[in-house]
Amino acid sequence: MRHEPGGYERTDANAGGTFRAGLYMLAMMFVTALLVVPFYRLLARSETAAQPPATEVIESAVSEPAASFPKLVESEPRALAAFRAQEEALLTSYGWVEKDKGLARIPIEAAMRIVAERGLPKFESKPAPAGGGK
Repeated sequence: MRHEPGGYERTDANAGGTFRAGLYMLAMMFVTALLVVPFYRLLARSETAAQPPATEVIESAVSEPAASFPKLVESEPRALAAFRAQEEALLTSYGWVEKDKGLARIPIEAAMRIVAERGLPKFESKPAPAGGGK
């Protein structure tokens, strides 16, 4: 057995035949594309012609967004200042929370004064159940 220089065994692979096979496959891909693309365009035209005409859109006057539509904050500091003013008004004024239940709110200063004069209310505690009930 003789060793020939060349880096591969010449009896197993034919480089020219492999290269030609690759060129044939590439040529077949182009021929297929040349046949398929016009056929696709023909089918697309016939499908478009079979479609009903598009409906017309009638423009109407744009109405104002509904009241529940969220409003964007234009100025964060101004919105925060308005929110804090509203909170401060609730904390420093008298008003009803639930009038039908007799639940009202009083200013914090008045509530602290009342607690300082009368002390915290005492609540009755229930005794723990005997036997460490689970």
